This record gives sequence, C-alpha cells and structure tokens, in this order.
Amino acid sequence: MLKFLKRILRVLLSRTFILAVLFLLQIVLLSYLIISIGRRGIVVYFVFLGLSIIEAIFIINRKFNPAYKISWLVAIFALPFFGIFFYWLFGRLKFSKKAKNKYLEMYNESCDYNKEMAKDLDLESKGFIKVSNYINNTTLMPVFAHTTSQYLSPGENVFPEILKELKKAKKFIFLEFFIIRDGKMWGDIYEILKEKVKEGVDVRLIYDDFGCLNKLKSNFSKKLRNEGLKVVSFNTMRPYLSMKINYRDHRKIIIIDGNVGFTGGMNLSDEYINIDSPFGYWKDSMILLKGEGVANLTYLFLKMWEICQREKLDYHDFLPTSSEVTDGFVQVFGDGPFTQDQSTEMTYMQIVQEANNYVYIQTPYLILDNEFLTTLKTSALSGVDVRIMVPHIPDKKMVYMVTQSYYEDLIKAGVKIYEYTPGFVHSKIIIADDMMGIVGSANFDYRSLYLHYEISCMLYDSSTINDIKTDFLSSIGISEEVKLENCKKNIFKKILVAILRAFSPMM
Repeated sequence: MLKFLKRILRVLLSRTFILAVLFLLQIVLLSYLIISIGRRGIVVYFVFLGLSIIEAIFIINRKFNPAYKISWLVAIFALPFFGIFFYWLFGRLKFSKKAKNKYLEMYNESCDYNKEMAKDLDLESKGFIKVSNYINNTTLMPVFAHTTSQYLSPGENVFPEILKELKKAKKFIFLEFFIIRDGKMWGDIYEILKEKVKEGVDVRLIYDDFGCLNKLKSNFSKKLRNEGLKVVSFNTMRPYLSMKINYRDHRKIIIIDGNVGFTGGMNLSDEYINIDSPFGYWKDSMILLKGEGVANLTYLFLKMWEICQREKLDYHDFLPTSSEVTDGFVQVFGDGPFTQDQSTEMTYMQIVQEANNYVYIQTPYLILDNEFLTTLKTSALSGVDVRIMVPHIPDKKMVYMVTQSYYEDLIKAGVKIYEYTPGFVHSKIIIADDMMGIVGSANFDYRSLYLHYEISCMLYDSSTINDIKTDFLSSIGISEEVKLENCKKNIFKKILVAILRAFSPMM
C-alpha cells in the first residue's frame, strides 16, 4: 500500500501530469470564456495568444539546444493560457543574478586550486589530448597520473568495497548522492559513519532533496546531525512551484581521506545491490580511485558544499597524500546547469568521433538531441562498431518508449542496440578502442546533459578500460539484440511516441 501511494505521489508531482492538468484547465477556461462572456472571451484568448507569440520570440533567440526550444514552443502554443506560466516556472533554466554572482565568486576562488594540481604529462594520443584539453578548458579539471582505478560491477561487488574503505577512514569522509533510501545499504553505511564520528573523523553528507523524496523519514537530517554528522540537502523542496525544481544534484561521490574515491551510477538504496528487485536484476557500476586523481572528486564535493552551505573551506586541507603506480591517466570532471558548455555531452561526442574501431555504451535512458544522434550514426556509417545497451525492463515506461523511438534510425545506420534481458541497466558508461572511456553519473538524456549536476571519470590508456569492455561483452551474452523488424509499431503507438518525443527534452 505504501509503495502504491508513493507511486501516486510521484505521478502527481511529475511535470507530465502537471502539463496534462493545465491542458484540461485550459479547455475548461476557454469553454467558460466562450459560453459566459462571448466575444470578450475570444478577445482574452487572443491577448494570451499574443503574449505567447512574444514569449516564443524570446525562446527562439535563447542560446540553448534547439530541441528544448521546440518542445516549449509546442507547449506554449498548445496552452496559450497556461503555457507561459508553465514555461516561466520550469523552462527558463536561468539562475537569479544573486545566485549566479555567489556561484561565480566561489568558482573563481577555487580556480587557483586546480592550477596548482595541474601537471604537464606525457600524453601520446593526439585524440586524447584534444578531449583532455576540452575538459580542462571547460571545467578546470586537470588530468592526473599516479592514480589507480578499479572498475566494480554489479552493485553486490561495489558495496563490500565501499564498506571496507569507509572503515579505514582516519581524517574525513565525504558523501554526495542523488538518492538515499532507508534499508540495508544505507543502514550498514550509517553505522560505520556514526562510529567514525566518535573517532573524530569529519563526516559530511550532501543529498538531493527531490531525489530522496518519500525515501527518508522527515527527521533524517536532524537525526544525523545529532549523531555528529554534517548534513545538507541540495535544492530543498519548497511548497511552491519554481523552475529551481529542475536543477538536481545527480552525482554519486564517496571520498575517504582525500586518497580514495568512488563515483559512478550507484545510489545508496537496496535495489542497487539487488536486495530489492523492482525491475528484475539491477546492473550498475562504480569506479574506485586511489591516489592523486581523487583531488578532482574532492574539489567537486567541496565546491558543492560551499554552494549549499555558504561555508568557506581551505581546499589544501583535503588534498591527496598518496601517489600510486598506475598504467594510465585519470581525469574526473563535473558538469551542471550553470554553464552553457554541456561538457559531458560534448566529451561523449568527442569520444565517439575519435573512435576508429569500436564504441560501446551502457545507459538506462537514451534520449538524444540531433547532434548526438548524427554523431553516432556517422561513426557507425564510417565503419566503427557502435553498440548501445539499454534496459529490457524499464523503470519509467514513457521514457522507455522514447528510448525505443531511436532504435530504427540508429539500426539503419549500422548501430547495434541491445536490451539487457535480466532487468534494468543503470550503468552510465562509454568506452572506445581500448584507449578512452568514461564511467560516471550522467545518463544519455536531456536532463542529465542539460539540467543536472553530474560527475564523470575519464580514463585513458588504462587496463581498467579492458575490464569495462570484458564486462560489457559479457552482458551482451545475456542481452537481446534489437532487429529492424522489432521496431514496427501500430498507428496509435506511433502517434503516442511522436508526442512523447516532441516533449522529451522536458521529461
């Protein structure tokens, strides 16, 4: 019963439901205006239509993804009474001047830290140099050697490693997660955190308030603070509609003493370690880093802490103290709605463009803009082996339908699509040519690439990429390849998918 009520609440809070309600309200209001006040009602209608045209002109001239603009233009003209207000609440994607100034102040103060950490490294591949330089120039995140990496998958293999490393903490533990849910996974971690606080370890936690909606008790933060943990919620939900609800902290980060770090797709909830199985077997992954490259993870966490808490911190107090022997390079970087660079998407696209032999991708959601779609098709048509793995059992049916809408176009270009038949793939991975790859938190969809704060771990010339490749190919062995004949739809489904795809940037 409780799960059913939570699902109902999630539907009621979704923008799709709100948009549907507004559409019905518009029909009711338009009918009322016509019946009750006759011609004056028509005049009011055309006044709102005129305002919609003015708003549309501003939208067209905004510097943003064309697909996102088109979605809102359709919404505004379909809902001339309510579309404008809906756009101002959810669609503008702008920070207030005050918030932007505060962010810039902290961002610029921490730039010196990155310059200190950056080192001249002997990178042989011109392709990787281009990608690495792009990341550095757009995110200020340097590339590191002297950092070991270990690919961990599935969640049952990740969890013991997290517990083991947490127990070794001597100075500080930082955690940043989109979802935390009461259960065994969080319970076991929480017990260790409480013990570490008693030992004098500085424990800090950032969690996304929307991501944890109905997953934690109302006294969660208070309880943790009483135990000595430092806790902040990102973008706390307020009882009023606001465009700020779009901006979520989707990162997954654990840092221990500045020398050990985890990042990837996993949240702190029991389905990620397959104790609960709401969507069949849950396939997820994390990357474990040790050494100098953890500095970027720490930097991103501390910057987010400053944004949430308005607390000035000395980054030098949290730098790595260990240097590891490794066979490759690591470059952790972050992305968010504050910048217009879309660094994550552009890096994904560069990896595809630089590939000569293969590109393998795992993602739970595949909602692509025209540029990314064209890049994948061009690569496949050039003879590169492009393979994409998505879930067979979806967690969001409408998003899954939009994902499937890309199959035909991609398959015709030579891209191979696989559905992971045991259940749900939640890993966010891209690798190419045994040389470059990313494990991170960003899905291949609009929300991750344009609206969320995300984190990615770029690997180059590392044996870890071969481990990721082996796992990917093993997963293909238990997946079903989608053939062109599987993409046929009846007319009603085609219409529904066309509508959903038109509004997919807003999902």
